[in-house]
Amino acid sequence: MALFGRKKRAEAPVETIDEVVPDEPETPSKPLGVEQYREQLLAVVEPQQPIGLGVLDAFGRRLCEDIVADIDLPTFTGAAVEGYAVRAADVAAASASHPVTLPVLDTLDSPLYRGAPLLEASTVRVRVGAPIPDGADAVVPLEQTDGGELEVQIRAAVAAGEHLRLAGSDIADGTRLLENGRVLDAGAIGLLAEVGLDKVLVRQPPRVVVLTVGSDLVPPGLPLASRAHRYDATTTLIAAAARADGARVFPAGTFGDDAAVLTVALTDQLIRADLIVVVGGLEGSLPEVLEELGTASVQRVAINPGGLQGFATIGADNTPVIALPGGASSAFVGYHAFVRPALRRLQGEPDMLSESRLLPARVALHGHDEATELIPATISDRGVEPTGVPGADLAYDVARADALIVLPPGTHLVPANSDVEVWVLTTPRG
Repeated sequence: MALFGRKKRAEAPVETIDEVVPDEPETPSKPLGVEQYREQLLAVVEPQQPIGLGVLDAFGRRLCEDIVADIDLPTFTGAAVEGYAVRAADVAAASASHPVTLPVLDTLDSPLYRGAPLLEASTVRVRVGAPIPDGADAVVPLEQTDGGELEVQIRAAVAAGEHLRLAGSDIADGTRLLENGRVLDAGAIGLLAEVGLDKVLVRQPPRVVVLTVGSDLVPPGLPLASRAHRYDATTTLIAAAARADGARVFPAGTFGDDAAVLTVALTDQLIRADLIVVVGGLEGSLPEVLEELGTASVQRVAINPGGLQGFATIGADNTPVIALPGGASSAFVGYHAFVRPALRRLQGEPDMLSESRLLPARVALHGHDEATELIPATISDRGVEPTGVPGADLAYDVARADALIVLPPGTHLVPANSDVEVWVLTTPRG
């Protein structure tokens, strides 16, 4: 796809043209809608392939299969109380005034020993948790007998199945225990072990490289060489956002706007990247570099801030690259509109944005005729309010934001206390 929607001009042979006719002015193409651009971007992002890991190593990873039990738990039918295993029909007439006397054939107190099948009109003594013999279908509690050793008086009737812990009553063979996509926490890991699984299919956290382009940028910790320089906040900002979304992040730092430098920087990162996020450089040499390294698209998108956006696939593995505009607010907005959905796609999650709510705007808001306005904001119990000064593009503004207000194209004025769509980014700070 041509960068910026331009077409290369054909060079006319000099010897056949006497007069060069000026080209007609190019008509700027209409910016893509946010959803349309996001769909194009996500089309080049493929979910990572699952790998098999030991259950403990799979902690915190996303499951890539349904887990179905192939075992009953408990594995046998046992006594739920201490007493005597019986055939319920043999003691149906038992009562305190007319006990039923049965010979005691055995004592079962270990899950390793089940004993011989129970004969009619007989019983065996059982401890809690011991398996009952074939033929028995109930247990008479000890307190409802005289506790005899060779023979016992049963002083109460029991129904079939009473005081038993049935095989499979906790987990039955064929029960779906965990669903594809579940993040494996400590409880899930324990459950996998409980049903005898030592390995599961999971997706590794995506490896995300973040770098920023800007000849005037200085890494934090170094002195500013002049008033024209400023500290690079966006590498750290976007790296932290990706880490919060479950990625393994490699901040690569700041690079000057030089095609040769950027080519080396990008190719060097391919060995450790499932996704590369570049902040800045879209109006410089970056588009040319991306086209040289693979297939690229840099387009005007109907989003504010940050109308110029780009994506590409580069290298032998077609590693996706997402290019965001420079500036903290623009990069922050672009991350949540485009990078976060790509991370979800890499992790095999449904394509969805942040949680969306309708909340009252605490102040009047103004949108754009042709662009979706995304405004960093903070949520309180009284509604949602923008943070910072429009156009400032500072990390200071997004540092206080736990939401983005979404104003669709054509929104001229939203009166105070009117409901607006809000993307909730983090737990509100209150």
